[in-house]
Amino acid sequence: MTTHQLVVVGFDEIVANKYMPCIARALKDGYLQSYSIIDLESERQAVEARLAGLDPQPRKCVFLPSGRRGAAGDGGAVRAALAGAKVRGLPAMAYIATEVGAHERYLRCCVEEGMASLTEKPVLAPVSAGRFEPARISQTMAELIEIARQRSAQHSVMTLSRYHRIYNGKVVAPLRERVLAWQAPVTSLHLRTAGGVWNLEHEYVTREDHPYRYGYGMLMHGAYHYIDLTVQILELNKLVLPDRPLRLQLCSFGAYPSDQAQRVPGAATARLDGDSPCPAFARERGRYGETDITTTFRLVDADTGATITLGTLAFEQTTPSIRSWSTFPDGVYNKNGRTSSVDLEAQLSTLYSVHVHCYDVPSGPDADRIGAVADVVTRANAALMPGEEFVAQESFDGLFHSDSNRELMENWLRGTETRSQLADHYLPMRVVEALALSLRIPGQVVEIDEF
Repeated sequence: MTTHQLVVVGFDEIVANKYMPCIARALKDGYLQSYSIIDLESERQAVEARLAGLDPQPRKCVFLPSGRRGAAGDGGAVRAALAGAKVRGLPAMAYIATEVGAHERYLRCCVEEGMASLTEKPVLAPVSAGRFEPARISQTMAELIEIARQRSAQHSVMTLSRYHRIYNGKVVAPLRERVLAWQAPVTSLHLRTAGGVWNLEHEYVTREDHPYRYGYGMLMHGAYHYIDLTVQILELNKLVLPDRPLRLQLCSFGAYPSDQAQRVPGAATARLDGDSPCPAFARERGRYGETDITTTFRLVDADTGATITLGTLAFEQTTPSIRSWSTFPDGVYNKNGRTSSVDLEAQLSTLYSVHVHCYDVPSGPDADRIGAVADVVTRANAALMPGEEFVAQESFDGLFHSDSNRELMENWLRGTETRSQLADHYLPMRVVEALALSLRIPGQVVEIDEF
C-alpha cells in the first residue's frame, strides 16, 4: 500500500459534510498521510469556519487571490498552488471540487504532471471571454484523455450513477444481463428528473455556488448524473451491435431564468419577498443558463438508417420545491429548497422493461432532513422467457444518494476505483456538448457520430 498526500481543491459544504468522513477514514487506515486545501481568498473565512473543531485538521491551506473563479484562467497560479500544497517526496492526489468553470485548469495540471485526480461532475465547462463555450468539450476531453493514457496516474470523475444501489444495481445491471442473454437491444429510454430548485431573480445574479451567469445552468449542474446514466444504458446496445456505426440524434427546448416570471405565479414569489425586480438581472436577461431542458432523441444505425432506440430526456428544476424562506439560511446546505424526483423507464422491445421512480421524502421543517424512496417495477413476456415474471415490484426506503458518491470516493482514495475513469466520461461529455449546442437552436437536430 502506497501512502499519499491529498490536496482538496475547493473546500465547500459538500466536501466538509459528505466527504470528510471518507478522508478521515483513509488517514486512519494509512492510505493518506495528510491532506491540504486550496481555495479562494474570498472563501477564507467560510473555509476556516468549516474547519473549526474539525478532526483531523489539514496540514496546510493555500488561498488564491479572489476574482479568478478558482484560477480558471491562470494555469501558472494553479500549478503554483498545487505545488505549494503538496508534501515534498510524497505522491499526491487531488480532489477537484471547485465551481465547474475552474475544473479544466486543475485537471489539466494533474493529467500533465501524472498526479492522480478525482474531479466533480461534470468534468469541465470550457469558458471563453467569461461565457460557456460547449463546442470545445469533446476536443478538450479527447486531449486530456490521451495525455492521461501516456501517464500512469489514475483519474476518476465523481458522479452519482456509477456505484448507485438502485440506478446501477437495479436498472443497468439487470438490463445488461438480459441484453446479453437475449441479444436484445435497448429500444426505448425515457428519463425525467424534477429538481425542485427555486432561485429568485437576484440569486441568479449573485450566486457563486451553482452560478447561472456564466451561461450554463441545469445541464452543467445536476443533469450530468442522469446524462451519465443515460449513456450507460444506451451503450448496452454495443453488446449486441458491436460492429454497427451508431449515431445519436437529438433536439431540445429550454426554459431560462428570464421565463420564470411567467411560469411561477407572482403570488408564490411574493410569499418569498422575491417580487421586487432586480436591475442587474433586467439588464442582461439573456445571459443566464437554462433552468429546464426537454429533449427527444433517437439512436440510429448510420449505414442503414434503422432506428435502434427512441427516447426522451427532461432535466427540470421548475418543479415542486420545499422552499418557504426569503433569504438563504445560514448553516443549511439545501438553501433553495431542492427536492428531487427521478422517473426512468428502459425497454428491450417486446420482451422486457424496467421502470424506477426514485423520489425525495422531506421530513418536517428541516430542509436538510430528506430521505429517498425508490419503487422499481419490471415487466416481461414471461410466457416466452422462462424465469421471468409478467410484473414484479420492489420498494426501497432509507436510501441516500450520497452513499454511492462516498463509495466512489473511498475506492478512489484506496486506488481501487474502476467504474468511473476519466475515459469513461468521454461519451457522456459529448452528449453534454450536443445538448448544450441543441439548446442554442431549439427544435433542430444535433448529431453525434461514432456513438
